[in-house]
Amino acid sequence: MSSKNKINLDGLVSTKGNSNFTSDMPTRSINQSENNEEKNNMPLNFRVSSDFRRRFRMFAASHDLKLNELLVLVFDQYEKNNK
Repeated sequence: MSSKNKINLDGLVSTKGNSNFTSDMPTRSINQSENNEEKNNMPLNFRVSSDFRRRFRMFAASHDLKLNELLVLVFDQYEKNNK
């Protein structure tokens, strides 16, 4: 039938808790991006009018900002003005 050699793929599958590490496998280290993920993963949910939502999203898009970036900038400025 086929003259191809079969490839042994047994080392590619691991059972949970029984994984084997190789010497050339890079290790995971805690870096700045992982710390930022921990800081920036809290949801903030509230309702606003559809007009405000549209204006907020349009302003953020026209100034190349993410919605959460705009919210932080606005709140920081509000806090600064009302101390």
